[in-house]
Amino acid sequence: MCDKLISLQKLSKRPDEYPNKETMPPAQVALREIARGKTIRPNDVISYIVTNGDSETASLPPAKRSYTLQDVMKPDSGLKPDIEYYLIKQIFPPIERLCAPVPGTDAVRLAECLGLDVRKYQINTSSTNNQQNTEIFPLESQIPDSVRFQNAVRFTLRCRFCHERSMFEGLVASSHMCTPHGLVCPNKSCGKQFSVLSIIAQLESQIRAQTSKYYEGWLVCDDPACGNRTRQMSVYGHRCLGPRGRAEGCLGRMRYEYTEKQLYNQLLYYAGLWDVDKAKAVAEKETSGEKKESIMALVEWNRTRFGTIKGVVDGYLKKCGRQWVDMDTLFSFMLA
Repeated sequence: MCDKLISLQKLSKRPDEYPNKETMPPAQVALREIARGKTIRPNDVISYIVTNGDSETASLPPAKRSYTLQDVMKPDSGLKPDIEYYLIKQIFPPIERLCAPVPGTDAVRLAECLGLDVRKYQINTSSTNNQQNTEIFPLESQIPDSVRFQNAVRFTLRCRFCHERSMFEGLVASSHMCTPHGLVCPNKSCGKQFSVLSIIAQLESQIRAQTSKYYEGWLVCDDPACGNRTRQMSVYGHRCLGPRGRAEGCLGRMRYEYTEKQLYNQLLYYAGLWDVDKAKAVAEKETSGEKKESIMALVEWNRTRFGTIKGVVDGYLKKCGRQWVDMDTLFSFMLA
């Protein structure tokens, strides 16, 4: 059985010259052989088996538990192949790819059937699903606003007189705050009018708060069992370094906590609140009777006022590169 588990890898340089030799099984096996007096040169092929280790190395990472076939076959070695390691690295990946098109199967279920720790494969499931969703996902512009902006931070207004905070969801959803003279405080005991200058100041403050959150650049591990959160990208790229920072103990990937897509959708949400033509279209489709006529009138009364506020958000959107497409790059093959 052991000879079927042997892994072969050629060294491109001396084993002590690898910067990540601590996590490379062939490098660790080669260093152990050098310590025994054997000569190991670049381009030598190293054969090894990942074992469960002995009493001292059982808790170490796989690289430290890798040995040659001769070491494993010694009667008194006590070394046995690490079955779970080979299930994870060699058995599970092809099974996952083969079963991906089968409805009702996922990585968690497959890992459970193989007797593996299900928590290690929750991240693989989310990554696979994300890739599949990306391939069949509709255009952003075709997604309803209720779905596209469901995670957007809501816009709140603070009254200068009663200091009460209220949420504004647009001319249609928050028609009770709209009058022919602009927005008013929904507090019945107050009812004071919000000036355009006050609305713009509060809107810019909330936009800058979201922009600052994006530029903080926090990275989080998408494995819920890990929870690693940092602002430093490792030399391993998107690979998570794990809870101890040694690139072990976690199979997750580091992703931005607040992405450019989230920021762009947030700006679009703010812009949509003041789009009177969009409110007019929604009113024609979803309302009728007296309410529809009231909204239509409010649209025209507040067109200039809301247009001024929307212009502030449009200024930030013009600075956002996500809405621009570099046509020269797309069609460069034609120019050549």
